[in-house]
Amino acid sequence: MIRRMAFVWAGTVALLAGCATHWDVDSFEDPAGNVAARQTFFWKGGDFGSPGSLDPAMVASTTSQLRGAVTTELSRKGYSEVDTAAAADMIVSFQVAGSQKFVLSDEKRIGAPSATTVLSPSEMQPPPASSVPREMRVREGSVLVFIDDRASGRLIWRGMVTAETRRGSTEQGVHLLTQMAHEIAKEVPARAGAQQ
Repeated sequence: MIRRMAFVWAGTVALLAGCATHWDVDSFEDPAGNVAARQTFFWKGGDFGSPGSLDPAMVASTTSQLRGAVTTELSRKGYSEVDTAAAADMIVSFQVAGSQKFVLSDEKRIGAPSATTVLSPSEMQPPPASSVPREMRVREGSVLVFIDDRASGRLIWRGMVTAETRRGSTEQGVHLLTQMAHEIAKEVPARAGAQQ
């Protein structure tokens, strides 16, 4: 199934960090799914795309915070969370995926030789290690939230946010992932007739 495609998760959730911003949510809704006419949902949990092992404590903490962000917003929109999948109209799940790459830093080097010196044949020498352009790690991560019809298992709504960062701690990354999940949940259609 398309939504279960493999994603690469590189490193830890420190893949994202920075100040809170507004993200554009890429969303899809199956018109036949009629999300707004439903009443209950079951939180299924989610996956972290990773080629290697992740710290179980970090995964548990991130999962808990993502759940809180999504279920709080769905409740505010008029949906009720239930304890079993069999009692739900909708099944809610998530996926966190990431990748990283290295790019040349755009920071200016201090004490770099002038262009005329570098291009002079008599001055051609290998640059000292301190003047070689430094590499910077760039991380890109995505949070996806899926809502499936419980009876058929068909995807009826999906939201995704992707962000890129160049710095950040694990704690900042978890916080940012939570903000992204909340932003996605805000795009879910409100239950018909619900007071917000």
